[in-house]
Amino acid sequence: MSAFTLTAAPATDIWRKPPHTNIFNAPNSTPSTGPLPSFISAKATFSFPWTEQYDQAGLLLTFHSSSSSSPTSSSSSSPPEKWIKTGIEYYNKTPMLSTVSCDRWADWSVTPLPPSSSSWTTISIEKAGDEHGASLWVYLVDNDTNQKIPLREICWVYGDEDPSRWTLQVSAMAARPEKNTSESLRVEVKDLEVKWA
Repeated sequence: MSAFTLTAAPATDIWRKPPHTNIFNAPNSTPSTGPLPSFISAKATFSFPWTEQYDQAGLLLTFHSSSSSSPTSSSSSSPPEKWIKTGIEYYNKTPMLSTVSCDRWADWSVTPLPPSSSSWTTISIEKAGDEHGASLWVYLVDNDTNQKIPLREICWVYGDEDPSRWTLQVSAMAARPEKNTSESLRVEVKDLEVKWA
């Protein structure tokens, strides 16, 4: 996919925290959609001028069961049942490699972006398997060497007895959770690629 821009207004986010926070109003690109068992990988490269706490951009995976309503975009009033977002998030005045994984409630992990990183950051998420079962792995991809640096393994994705009942949507996303600003966040995205079997 060619390069494009996502614009996130203030007070946009994707986040779920007990007892009742459930926010899903961040803009995203047109998703690539397929059955969960057919997903192989997704990768994209991002650049944006982070200035506000929690400014973020990255890959978004949303999971929709066949028993729920048909998959819709993030503009829907009903958030998806399960989701993953992974990319860059500006936290405590530091750009972080960030992954949020939401099965029932969200959990969040961060690690500082390497100081040697360029203004463009590439993130990939890939299906993997070993003798213990299947999972998704999140990687930082070095733009010069193409080396993949593992960031997180997510196992709940393949925990359903019938994964074929899940439809997966993959897109790029951006968000600016800060409410006390009038400026939107502009995120440049390039080389978005989603592979299916």
